[in-house]
Amino acid sequence: MKNPTRSLILMTGLAGLVAGRDLFAQPGATPPPMPQPAAARPVFVPPAMPPPVAQPSLDSLIKWDAERKDVTVTSGTPQAQFTFNLTNVSAEVVTINSATTSCGCTVASLPEQPWKLAPGKNGQISATMNLLGKSGTTVKTINVVSDKGSKMLYVQTTILPAAAPTQALTAMDRESNQKLAIADRQAVFKGDCARCHAQPALNKFGQPLYVAVCGVCHESEHRATMVSNLHAIPQETNAEFWKNWIAHGKPGTLMPAFSLADGGILSDEQITSLVSYLVATIPSKPAVQAIKPTASAN
Repeated sequence: MKNPTRSLILMTGLAGLVAGRDLFAQPGATPPPMPQPAAARPVFVPPAMPPPVAQPSLDSLIKWDAERKDVTVTSGTPQAQFTFNLTNVSAEVVTINSATTSCGCTVASLPEQPWKLAPGKNGQISATMNLLGKSGTTVKTINVVSDKGSKMLYVQTTILPAAAPTQALTAMDRESNQKLAIADRQAVFKGDCARCHAQPALNKFGQPLYVAVCGVCHESEHRATMVSNLHAIPQETNAEFWKNWIAHGKPGTLMPAFSLADGGILSDEQITSLVSYLVATIPSKPAVQAIKPTASAN
């Protein structure tokens, strides 16, 4: 048996659909407007940036003694110093405006700012690296900018680990080392001896270098009798005397040759600094004039 209520609902809905169709089919009837899609917003495309213009190099105008400086220091050294020498080889003035570093631990200095370097003139750019808290090898850059181009310089510091504490030499140790030095006066720069006689010379000049490599023997409390007292040399001394003695040593004695060319450990610059220090601090003794015997008046 059919459900009369359900049939009534279906007939009512169908009648409504037919009525709606007939309404829009009547002449003059306007169908409801269809929704229009939103207009697309314009997409902003920034104009292409031109590539950066590379700064011309200063190498054609400035001659550098080096573009990289390396130093080696021992652990605990507070700072490392660097110096770059440069010469204006062009026919025009080069104005160096700045020398900036890649890190705040390193500071570069110009003689003045801006620094005008005339044709044929030379000068120096110095840099200081703070080594506090550093170890191993550290490399930083210095960007030198001028009115005619730029130049990148590099500074590197190698920090050696702290040496293990050593025990004081006994009298027997000193005697054994002296025998080795008599057999080979360059032995102080080899093996275990190098720890006291070679390594302390790294990057030292003048008075610090004297204390490190000369004073350890000549100023020692336990100075061997065959080691000279430099303050009591009984002969006239001068720059040439000190230079020959340091560079070439004295064969047949404990005095080694310190020049690199003779198998030693010191550069020419280090030897020159020692000579200047010795000339300034140890006065020369006047030459002893031999007294000629005079004929007796008989």
